[in-house]
Amino acid sequence: MERKSNTGLLIGLILMTILAAVFGYLYYNEHTLTQKQETDLSARVSELAASEIKLDSISKQLDARIAEVQGLGGDIEELQKMKATLESDRAALRKGNVTMGRKIKEYEEFLTKKDTEIAQLREENQQLISQNETLAQEKTELQTSKQAVADSLSGVVAKNTELESKVTMAAALRARNVKVYAVSSKGKVREGENVKSKRVDKVRVDFILEKNPLTMTDNKTIYMRIIDPSGATISDTKTGSGVFQYNGQEQGYTVSKDVTYSNNNQDVSILYDRDAQFTSGKYTIELYAEGFSIGEGSFSVK
Repeated sequence: MERKSNTGLLIGLILMTILAAVFGYLYYNEHTLTQKQETDLSARVSELAASEIKLDSISKQLDARIAEVQGLGGDIEELQKMKATLESDRAALRKGNVTMGRKIKEYEEFLTKKDTEIAQLREENQQLISQNETLAQEKTELQTSKQAVADSLSGVVAKNTELESKVTMAAALRARNVKVYAVSSKGKVREGENVKSKRVDKVRVDFILEKNPLTMTDNKTIYMRIIDPSGATISDTKTGSGVFQYNGQEQGYTVSKDVTYSNNNQDVSILYDRDAQFTSGKYTIELYAEGFSIGEGSFSVK
C-alpha cells in the first residue's frame, strides 16, 4: 500500500514538472512574441514619423516653387497637381495605410527636375528683363532725341515766325502826310481845323502811300475810322461802314476804299459823306490796311 502511494506521488511530480516546463515554454514564446511586436510597432511608428517629416518638407518646397514659377510667369499646373497628390498621400499615411519610401523618392526626383526647369525660367526672365531695360533705355534715348529735334524745330519755327513777323511788319503800308479836309455841300474845301459844323458836309482824307520794296503790288483795302469827340467810331452801314480784323479782334470802320498799290509814293484820297451833322469837338482819323495801323490825322468842328 505504501509502495503504491510513493509511485503516485512520483507520477504527480513528473506531471507537475512537465506542466511547469510547458508553461515556461509558452511564457517564453509569448514574451518573445510581444517584444518582437513592440519592436516592429516602434519601427513602424518611426518610419511613419520620418515619412511625415519628409512629406511636410516636400510640401513646403512645392509651395515655394509654385510661388516662384508664378512670379516668373511660368505654368504652375503640373506643380499644383503634384501638390494635390502629395496631400492625398499624407492623408493616407496618417491612417497607416501606405508605405512612402518609393513615393518620397519620386517626389524628390520631381523637385530636382523642376529645379532645372525653374533655373532655365529664371535665366529666360533675366534675359527678358535685360532686353526690356535695353529697350527702355533706347526708348528714353529716342524720346530725348525726338524732344531735342522738337525743341530745335520749335526754335526754328519761333525764329521763322519772328522773322516772318518782322518781314510782315517791314512790308506794311505807311500813310504819309495825312491831311483832313472839310467839304461843304457846295463843294468848298477847307482845312479840317476849327471848321464850322454847317460847313462840314463831307470829310476828305488825303495821304501818300509810301514806296516800300517789301510790299506786294496788288490790291489793298484801306479802312478809315472817324472817331467822334465822345470816343465812338462813326458807323453807318448805309454809307459803307462795317468791321475788320485788327490784333485778333473785330474793329468797326467808318468807310473803306480799295486801292491798287503801285509802290511809287502814290496819292490816295478817301471821301466820306455823312447824312448827319458833325457836332462840335475834335475828331480823330485812323487808317488801317492788312492788319496794321498805317497812319492817322484829325480835324475839329466848332
